Amino acid sequence: MSIAATVPVTTFIVVPWVDRGLSDDADVVRKLTIRATEFPGSVVLGEPKRVVQEALAAACVAAQKDDSDATGSAHVEPSTYAYASQFLQILPASLPIPDVFVDTDGEILFEWDRGPRQIFSVSVGRDGTLTFAGLFGHAKIHGTEHLREALPVVIAHSLQRIANQATI
Repeated sequence: MSIAATVPVTTFIVVPWVDRGLSDDADVVRKLTIRATEFPGSVVLGEPKRVVQEALAAACVAAQKDDSDATGSAHVEPSTYAYASQFLQILPASLPIPDVFVDTDGEILFEWDRGPRQIFSVSVGRDGTLTFAGLFGHAKIHGTEHLREALPVVIAHSLQRIANQATI
């Protein structure tokens, strides 16, 4: 029996991001955003995020297996999965789809590889720490931020560079 059949994806609890908007306008924007991003028939808004969410779930299920092949795979904690799901929710819909991996330390890695010297990755930790690194031509960037309601500015800027590279 495969490990995927014995460990349901529902063992991970997805915690939505914290929304601090209190006004009537904030409520309207929240409802419109949720409706637009979760509409299953939308290829532009819903499909890419659904594909990445499925890749995230598959990577986490695969990481739950024992390390019998000595590859150094680590188990993913539910909090790591929840933060990674939150990270996906706040990503702009216009981004190219990232590759999703589970790192040997149990962190979840999102990677956008757009060709030679055009790569950006974000590793999501169990406490919501985002460790990032990027190479844009000869420019390098790296650092650590904490996941909040919105993308940290430095990560958002780097992702925009990746998105712009994808259209060139």
